[in-house]
Amino acid sequence: MKQQRMLLVFFFFFLQVENPFGAAYAQDTLTVEQAVQRVVENHPAVVQASQNVRASEARLLQAETAKLPDAGFEGLYTRIGPVPELYDFKLYPENNYDAHIGGQYTVYDFGKASAAIEATRSRVHSARDAVEMTKNGLAYQTVRTFYAILFLQQSIQVTNEQIDALNQHLLTTQKKVESGTATSFDVLTTQVRVAAAQNQKIELGNTLHQQQIVLHQLLGIPAEQEVRLRGEFSMTPVSLNTDSLVHQALDQRAELQLARDAEQSAELQNKAVSFGTMPSLKVNLAYGVKNGYIPNLDVLRGNWVAGAQLQIPIYDGRRTDYQEEEAQANVLAEQAHVKNAEREVRGDVERAVGDIKTALDKLQISNLQVEQAKEAVSIARKRYETGSVTNLDLLDAETAESAAQLGNVQSLYNYVMSLYELKRAVGAALF
Repeated sequence: MKQQRMLLVFFFFFLQVENPFGAAYAQDTLTVEQAVQRVVENHPAVVQASQNVRASEARLLQAETAKLPDAGFEGLYTRIGPVPELYDFKLYPENNYDAHIGGQYTVYDFGKASAAIEATRSRVHSARDAVEMTKNGLAYQTVRTFYAILFLQQSIQVTNEQIDALNQHLLTTQKKVESGTATSFDVLTTQVRVAAAQNQKIELGNTLHQQQIVLHQLLGIPAEQEVRLRGEFSMTPVSLNTDSLVHQALDQRAELQLARDAEQSAELQNKAVSFGTMPSLKVNLAYGVKNGYIPNLDVLRGNWVAGAQLQIPIYDGRRTDYQEEEAQANVLAEQAHVKNAEREVRGDVERAVGDIKTALDKLQISNLQVEQAKEAVSIARKRYETGSVTNLDLLDAETAESAAQLGNVQSLYNYVMSLYELKRAVGAALF
């Protein structure tokens, strides 16, 4: 018996160790901040963007090697036949050996290497900004999915309350039919409303399931694993000064920063191409051993060679001219891209501010509608009990109350999402 208990304890411990990450999801609730943090830390898209940074940094290191000398070892063997002779004296050995270590260094290239390095370095900045842009995109997608799930859960709760109220009303109507104070038409009408509410609940449940699948994909956990969310739609005040928000967005938006990085890269590439026809001066040095020296042709002797090389391009078929034309066109294109991105950023901020104002106005109206609908239902129920209104009138009042409550939840959701959309528009980070 004791051994069985020990086995059970070991088995339970093994399960906990095998899936500690999943156990945390199953036991804990998840706030929107926690969900965002887990997504941006573990999502494959972030890993991919981070590896792109490593690749761009490696390319930068490759470019910087242009300023370093090249060195290598070379071994050569050749056999000559017939061997040239002069008065029975061999001018070369039959077997020729040559082994040497040589190096070459670019003394001066008029800035070509430096320009290429700077162009590559700008791409590193672009890759790093792309990581932040990827994280921001995933963060806002997580926020939208998180609050969509909360919205659908609350909508289902309101619908359940509506179904319960309709079923209670149905029981009351059936009793009235039995007592002769109502007709079967009243029962049928109520049943139709119940069925409509149940269909609405099914649609909401399906949409909720789809959003939960998206959240599971973002978090990277199995679809069958439960994730319990903790959050609410809170009324957070926010400044709606459009000019200051636009200025903030122009400084922070990752998309705009990427566009500026691309413009800078194009300018640096244009600069690098302009050095294409510049000369370069290199020196080389080699030391090794070889045979073939008179008078002992077969004896290996140490030898060295040193030299300088000046390369001056004269004609390349106008290849450099065409490269410069392409580079200049790229610069103009990226400049236009930056201007277009600035316009889009400004438009995003203005739309987000307008959406918040509209959502706030609708929320105030929605709150009033809920109060009015509740009061109307209370009055309709009292009158229905006294027989001064019909069953259909009461059903209409109850349906209007449910619609007002659903509309209020929708207004709260729209307001919160418009706040996050403003954060996205100004480039605020959520992680």
